[in-house]
Amino acid sequence: MPVILSQLFSPADRIYEDAEFSLYHYPNQYFSRVRRYDPFIYYRPLGESQRRPDSRTYFGHGVLGEWYEDHRRPGHRFVNILRGQRFPRLVPLRNEREKYFETESVTGPQFQSAVRELSPLAYVSILSAAGVTQHDLDAMPSTDSIAASPYPLPLVAAPTDALREITAIPAGAGYVPRGNSAQLNIYESAALQERARRDHQETLRIVQNAVLRGGGSTLYNNNIDLLARMGEARFLIEAKSVTSPRTVVDRMRYGIGQLADYSYRYDEIIGGAQRVLAFAAVPPRETAWISAVLENERVAFIATRGDRVLPLNALAERLPFVDAAPS
Repeated sequence: MPVILSQLFSPADRIYEDAEFSLYHYPNQYFSRVRRYDPFIYYRPLGESQRRPDSRTYFGHGVLGEWYEDHRRPGHRFVNILRGQRFPRLVPLRNEREKYFETESVTGPQFQSAVRELSPLAYVSILSAAGVTQHDLDAMPSTDSIAASPYPLPLVAAPTDALREITAIPAGAGYVPRGNSAQLNIYESAALQERARRDHQETLRIVQNAVLRGGGSTLYNNNIDLLARMGEARFLIEAKSVTSPRTVVDRMRYGIGQLADYSYRYDEIIGGAQRVLAFAAVPPRETAWISAVLENERVAFIATRGDRVLPLNALAERLPFVDAAPS
């Protein structure tokens, strides 16, 4: 069943860790309404801190993906947005007959409910008013397919984002909206979805703690998982969740691409930084060869075990924030 997702733009108005067109964060009263692979339409409420041209309109649509628990806030979940598209024209609350699109009547929606079920007819009516069809969305790649494919090298036209110093890994994806209307590209969206997962956040937390214990400092932004500074040295760190042994090689390939992209895109800021790929777990023996591949690509390869940071190739053994190599 289609649903309406209320999406405030400004972080000053939000109490949830959303990343528009990538992640939706929601409490337990909406668990039964958020279902995998259901279509949704975005509605922009009237924010207190920022009135926008799209306030009180429907401004985009998409398809929901996998949901998972928010390990920092019990009773809350994240759901990935597999595909998303901003409407070419905004849709008001009412149609030309002065009836509400959502309710198909003169009775207004329950705006106090952030996730509202929508009839198939009302869903199609809003898409038609926006000038899009479900077919347009179905033709787009999904974030799942992107995450399982090689990462493009490099995304020359992709946007950059200011680096922010942090002493703790941010909640959720740590996303800060960029500009006033920018939509994430699908590669940014896929990366942010991974950043909200527990094992990804724990990996970054363990690595960051090791850097801070060594007297270093850490930064991040909407793209870069972690930039560590220790003395004059810089380390560009990309973390990777490892959901199953079957995903190890894909995660390595994708990580190499991201590190190459960010090194190119942010060269003026981080030029010369040692690239580091951090896995949430030591890969199985049958994929141990990826350590040599990463060495050849000049990427230090590390993994976390407990609260330790383990070096998995020769470049990693020279990092100042790793523990003894695993036996």
